Amino acid sequence: MDAIRGRSWCTIPNALSLSRLALLPVWWWVMDSPDPARRWWGGALIGYGILSDVFDGYLARRWGQVTTLGKILDPLGDKIVGLIVGVFCVMERDLPLAAWALVTVRDVALVIGGWIRYRRTGVIAVSANLGRYAALLWGIVLLLYAFDWSMYARWIVWPVVALYFLAGVGYLRRRHL
Repeated sequence: MDAIRGRSWCTIPNALSLSRLALLPVWWWVMDSPDPARRWWGGALIGYGILSDVFDGYLARRWGQVTTLGKILDPLGDKIVGLIVGVFCVMERDLPLAAWALVTVRDVALVIGGWIRYRRTGVIAVSANLGRYAALLWGIVLLLYAFDWSMYARWIVWPVVALYFLAGVGYLRRRHL
C-alpha cells in the first residue's frame, strides 16, 4: 500500500522490525543450550530486540519513514516475539501454560480487532500507554522465565497477566469494535 502512495516500504525502521523476527530461531537455539555462558548471548539478542523496538518507531518518525507496513509490522512483530518466547518459556521453563494462553488469547483478539477496524475505517489503531506498560511488564516476566529466574517471576506473573488482559479489554472497548 505504501508503494502505491509513493512511499517505499523498504526502510531502516521496517528492517529493524523484521530483524527481530528473523533472529527468533537464533535466540531459541542459544537459549536452549545447557551452557550458561551461551545463554548470555540470548540476553544480548533480547537487548537488541528491546533497543530495536524503541528505535524503529523513533527513527521512522524522525526520518519521515512512517509506513503503513511499519504501523502493522511493529506491533504484530512484538506479539509474535512474545508468542514464541512464551512458547519457549512454557516448554523449557516453568511459565504457567494458563498465563501464556490468556496473554495469547488477548493478543489474537487485538490483532483480529485491529484488522476489523482497519478494514472498516482504514485506520490503524495505536496502543494506549497502559497497554505499553503492560506489554513491558509481560516482557519482563518472559525475560525472567527465559533466564530460568522463575523464583522472581512467580511473584508478578499473575498480576501482570491481569493487567495485560485488562489493558487489552480496555483497548478493544475504547476502539468500539
